[in-house]
Amino acid sequence: MKSILIVPVCLLFQSLPASAGGAPLELSGYVSAWTQDCSGGSCQLPAAGQSDAPLNLSLSVPSVPGQASAARASLKLALPGGAQLPVEIDLYAVCPSTVDACPDRYFQVQVSLSGPARAFCASSLNAGDFLPFPVVMCAGISADGRRYGVTLHRRPFAGKI
Repeated sequence: MKSILIVPVCLLFQSLPASAGGAPLELSGYVSAWTQDCSGGSCQLPAAGQSDAPLNLSLSVPSVPGQASAARASLKLALPGGAQLPVEIDLYAVCPSTVDACPDRYFQVQVSLSGPARAFCASSLNAGDFLPFPVVMCAGISADGRRYGVTLHRRPFAGKI
């Protein structure tokens, strides 16, 4: 039940200032873009676009029940053929509303794609899945059956998908 309520909680508190909950989380990882032709009866293997774009974000840690903090990144990643994929990445740390202090924190990753294909993807994670950097894939499909996507990852692909 708690994981279902994470999205509304994040949306309600995203404009609140973060409280001083200690040292911020330093998140460091990579974002890679890709396309996949799914116009036929089956999908082809993904084709790599821009790989291993470094992403470094600092996320405050809330310590007061009912508060959340946010960090945001905006990127334009190159796709095969020279097009660009605009990407918005929002990371949230949420201290759930409880009677006492903040017993645990929840994290959420939201990825929005625009340009050739629109998509919104989100994942609610615990600290073990969120740190040291969340691993998430997000893709949208265009009218011609091509998928456009990004992958957030912890280690470089070194040009391989």
